[in-house]
Amino acid sequence: MSRNVVPYRIALTMTLAALAIAPCLRADTFVKPTKEELSMTSLPGYPGASAVVLFREEITKDDLHTQQHYDRIKILTEDGKKYANVELPFLSSSAIGDYGGDDKSLGDIVGRTIHADGTIIPFTGKPYLKVIEKEQNYKVQERIFTLPDVEVGSIIEYRYATRYNDNVYEAPDWYIQGELYLKAAHYAWYPTTHEMLDTEADAPVNAISWFPILPPGVQIVHHDLPGQGSNGLTSQIYELNVKDIPPTQQEEYMPPIASFTYRVLYNFTPYRSGEEFWKSKGKTWSKHADSFIGPNSDLRAATQPIIAGATTDDQKLRKIYATIMTLDNTDYSREHERQEDKAAGLGKVNNAFDVLTHKRGSGREMAELFVGMARAAGMKAYLMIVSERSERLFAQGWLNFSQLDNTLAIVTVDGKETFFDPGGRYCPYGHLEWENTEVMGLRQGDNGTSFASTPGTTYVSNKTGRAANLYMDEQGGITGTINLSFTGDPAIAWRQRALRGDPESVRHALRTYLENRLPKSLEVSVTDIKDIDDYEKPLSVDYKVKGTLGTPTGKRLLVPVDVFLAQSRAAFPHEKRELAVYFHYPEVVQDAMRINLPKNMTVEAVPVSSKFDIKGSAMYTMGVTPAPANVTSRRLLAYNDILIPVAEYGGLRSFYSQFEAKDQESIVLKQAPVESSSVTPPAAASN
Repeated sequence: MSRNVVPYRIALTMTLAALAIAPCLRADTFVKPTKEELSMTSLPGYPGASAVVLFREEITKDDLHTQQHYDRIKILTEDGKKYANVELPFLSSSAIGDYGGDDKSLGDIVGRTIHADGTIIPFTGKPYLKVIEKEQNYKVQERIFTLPDVEVGSIIEYRYATRYNDNVYEAPDWYIQGELYLKAAHYAWYPTTHEMLDTEADAPVNAISWFPILPPGVQIVHHDLPGQGSNGLTSQIYELNVKDIPPTQQEEYMPPIASFTYRVLYNFTPYRSGEEFWKSKGKTWSKHADSFIGPNSDLRAATQPIIAGATTDDQKLRKIYATIMTLDNTDYSREHERQEDKAAGLGKVNNAFDVLTHKRGSGREMAELFVGMARAAGMKAYLMIVSERSERLFAQGWLNFSQLDNTLAIVTVDGKETFFDPGGRYCPYGHLEWENTEVMGLRQGDNGTSFASTPGTTYVSNKTGRAANLYMDEQGGITGTINLSFTGDPAIAWRQRALRGDPESVRHALRTYLENRLPKSLEVSVTDIKDIDDYEKPLSVDYKVKGTLGTPTGKRLLVPVDVFLAQSRAAFPHEKRELAVYFHYPEVVQDAMRINLPKNMTVEAVPVSSKFDIKGSAMYTMGVTPAPANVTSRRLLAYNDILIPVAEYGGLRSFYSQFEAKDQESIVLKQAPVESSSVTPPAAASN
């Protein structure tokens, strides 16, 4: 989860006396479809493709403060009709310089549907404006509309414009590759000819940088347009034409695909090089952060009673961390308006001590408060900002500071630097949320800021335990209990989910989680959830189950060797792969299943114990122990790597295929008629 999202735009140094107004988009600017487009029924080379983008255009004209967009899409299947439901997101800010109000709007929407016979149905509806997220200084909105009477074979097309207010410019980002095949596209940018000032650097914007990921042979064309800028100045144009762009790869366990797709990302900049950009931006960020952190005398005084009695750095820091975790992290709840704070007798948050007195703050502010209190306790402590890897990877060549969106802490504890994630609610002491492990970012140090990487973790830190104690009657009926336990990142995910829902929704989600793993013949109910608020303990969930288990074959009953794998599928069904395999975090999953048998049933056969591994990377064990009154199976799967190159995919797939075949083996129970017929579960099993 990104915790420090801040819109970045450039403010003009002067108020413009007059600006040209962009003309409204008109329906007669649509492209006339060709006979081939109208009759098209499939996409060669992509059998089953639901739709194809025939043409896309995006033109940005800074001096008109507009971006004009045009999309033409051919619908090929019933599933492709979903593209008639159009959602156009945009982010607007109300905190650009000294100018109030939203700085961005989206409108001038026109569209139409063309049937395969050439019939045209214009869009006459009114787009709906939906607010997706709203914070103090920005909001994310969507314009939503549905194109009319779309059927298989239709062409849908629509145009719209995004507009900026007169004092703001934003360099465009051209995201070229998406989920649909793109036959052709045209992108153009006419940068402003007005002088601009980067207010952070207090320097004139004198250059444009871009970060391109493009197909081989495709290049951006840049040339001057004499006399076409404002007041007769020379204007510039950056232009790109592309054809036949394949859709993004869709594979199991993919890396963050947004880091690899074709795109061009632009920036206005006052800097002469990337090195100068990151050095200057890092210095500014660090200075502002230290000004907020302090620690001032109030924070020093407030820290002393918190660490009272602690004799080592580790003891002191644990007490500080525990204090931080009691505060309201507004990344998982909500920000409070200034009027609310005023009514509660609280002033504006100006420094880390104010966060402590307000008893709430953002994830970034929690990290800053933690560093401030660590410094107040006499320890060396620094901030680090990183690009979390759930959706993308950090690109140093993209000169955009906002890609560093999460804040961490680094503290020297008993002579050794240790990383902390106090901005991640319920993140254990000394643990980083998986999104923030093994990522690059900027960190503070004694000699300024520098690039650094965060440490990884091992499977020992992230564990899921699943234990079933089941009682079978003579017909194969089952009653019993199941316990699931989660530590590390699996526990963090459930705890943070609980913050965003009510208790009943959490119970429902936990029940569904288990139902999706057990045989469908078993009914599941949640009986207890333990330690959901205690981030240092495993999260424990108790269930009751009842139903039937196994497949009868004459006098025998075949039951799964691991009840938790009844609905599992092959993780890597495809023989070949285009992208590296990407796991979120190292993890160990341990299963234990005991079936207590009725007196008329004995164990006839069990799977042979097995062990497979990828040396130094992954391990699997499975063992089954029969006894006169029960049968017990134990399974362990542990993996320690998060990124497996394509060259090693064959070995990984072979490993998975081996243990997945083992997981599908059965325990064979043999039935024999007896007078006494069932085992009664002890009272504890029916709680």
